Amino acid sequence: MNELDRDTELVRARMHRAVADVEPAPDSLPRLLAAARRRRAPYRRPTFLVVAAAAVAALFIGVALGSQAPVPQPVSVRPGNYVAAVGAGAIASFDVASGTRQGDVARVSGGEVADLAEDQGRVFALVSTSDGRRVVEVTSGGQRDLAEAGDGRALTAAGGRVAYAEGDRVVLWIGGERRDLPTPELRVIDLALSGDGRLALLAERGGPAELLITDPDPTTVAGSRAAPTGQCGPLAIAGSGPGIAALEPADCTAPGRARVATYAADTGRKLAAGVPFATPPLDPAHVGLSADPQGRVLVSAPDRAQWLVDGTEVLRIPLPCATSGPCTALPATF
Repeated sequence: MNELDRDTELVRARMHRAVADVEPAPDSLPRLLAAARRRRAPYRRPTFLVVAAAAVAALFIGVALGSQAPVPQPVSVRPGNYVAAVGAGAIASFDVASGTRQGDVARVSGGEVADLAEDQGRVFALVSTSDGRRVVEVTSGGQRDLAEAGDGRALTAAGGRVAYAEGDRVVLWIGGERRDLPTPELRVIDLALSGDGRLALLAERGGPAELLITDPDPTTVAGSRAAPTGQCGPLAIAGSGPGIAALEPADCTAPGRARVATYAADTGRKLAAGVPFATPPLDPAHVGLSADPQGRVLVSAPDRAQWLVDGTEVLRIPLPCATSGPCTALPATF
């Protein structure tokens, strides 16, 4: 060991002797541990501040939600029922087999119901007012305006789409988007929508009525396919799943019998000719055709008769009438 090492050891020994008889304070260890915990622990806001902030946030959310208008709820029509306008703005549902009125679906205000259409339980109406017609969706609370419709007619709805004729065009609504399809050379009698969004037009252009079918979600009616409907043309049409149902005279030369034919919407090919059944004289302007999800077809001729066409079976069913008063003046609809 050299002289420097000896001096170092001598100093260290003297320092140990100097503190050997010194006792630490009784609370030294707890104080050291508490200080260490304070350095390691994250910062926490006081409890009263957290509670106050939560209360303010809840109050703000409540005010915001309370200021929002409730979303209108569509009416619900039970399977096996159809709807009809029964006067004074009331729209009621009826059991299809018995004709028993099941109750009012809703009441439309501000005008008279001029046409009805249904799409999977949602009911739409053309309402005639002093300023023209408008399209509304009937809701559980009354109605929700969709669009002004001028001289709107031939209302139809299917697959979340709504269409009607107005002036020299067809107006098609797809998810809130409006499409105007000009029809300058056609006189539109009736409209229908297939399940895949194809638009069918029953229209005249200087001769018998024709059944014209577009591509899905069309932007024009130009290039529409003409279905082979025969010489005298259909009286009314309706969407029926992937096809188009058409009410046709059974014999162009002998009125008094009709049938419901079915056409493929994608090709226009006739799938079924339909079973003939006896009818009074039918006016295309006063007869309606509609189909339910099961493929049953309702033929409705106000003040005359109604028929339920289910495949090869044709049943004459009661007309929809108010409890006290005349029967409806508008075709009923599935």
